[in-house]
Amino acid sequence: MEIVGESHYYPHIRRLLGTGALTRDSREVMTVAQLVPEPRNRFDPNAIGVYVGGGQVGHLPREQAVRYSPVLLRLVDEGWTPQVAARVYGYEHDDWEDESLNPRQVFVGSVRVALAEPHMVVPATLPPSERHAVLPTGRKVQVTGEEKHINDLVPLLGQHGETWVHATLHELVEQKARSSRTVAEVRINGSAVGTLTPATSGDLLPVIRHLAGRDVVTTARAILKGNRVKADLVLDVCRMNELSDAWLDSPPLFEGTQAVGGSRGETVVPATATAWRFNPAPGWPPCPPGWTPPAGWRPDPSWPAAPVSWQFWVAS
Repeated sequence: MEIVGESHYYPHIRRLLGTGALTRDSREVMTVAQLVPEPRNRFDPNAIGVYVGGGQVGHLPREQAVRYSPVLLRLVDEGWTPQVAARVYGYEHDDWEDESLNPRQVFVGSVRVALAEPHMVVPATLPPSERHAVLPTGRKVQVTGEEKHINDLVPLLGQHGETWVHATLHELVEQKARSSRTVAEVRINGSAVGTLTPATSGDLLPVIRHLAGRDVVTTARAILKGNRVKADLVLDVCRMNELSDAWLDSPPLFEGTQAVGGSRGETVVPATATAWRFNPAPGWPPCPPGWTPPAGWRPDPSWPAAPVSWQFWVAS
């Protein structure tokens, strides 16, 4: 999605692209953007600010902001900072409009963000509580046998008939009348909801075993579609031969929603009403050293992007 209003933030966008001239070639960087609701915006209460690298780069288009504002406000109210992949692009060109013979360099930039539909922003299930690693996305893998577990799947579907869920993968030995076979079993919320074909299982099982040997549950993003009589479950995982040695040696590990090691060290646990940490929006000044809110108080959700100020804290 192309954002709007970038021209107001060209100095920061130019800094994001690094030093050096951009007159001959354009330059782009792939990065992460934070989406910050602005319910007190005097022009549009549904406004969603877009921040990259600690500074604002624009807003979501007005017609899109009204669609995304409810879900993003809910995430911010629960202590999360919504973030998405972003592409920052820019170039410089000669401006000959003035009367001098020496043109001035003019910068032009744009920012695009990767956004799912609003109903696909938040998963319908929590991640597993055990220590787990989420497989990178890349290809669609069909789950088989979902029709046997329709009662477990249908309640997860919302009004749009589509959602995404956390699925865990486990080694399963299926006993047949005269033989047995080993496949990958798919579970949601700890309950089996299907299996993968023998061919697909053969691709995934080495990784499942590798992580299980480290007491890590293999987790994947799964897309669930259907209605009350039919459900279709598809995993979104990369091919296992595309996993690097670095990922296998140190995969991003999580326990519940908290990073616990591996190649990522940040904490992504949402704050609770009894233990809020001030998480300022990009560009706002940091919390004063040693300052904490009074016991039993939390940030006012109507000011999710406000700087630290006593008036923006309300009793739980």
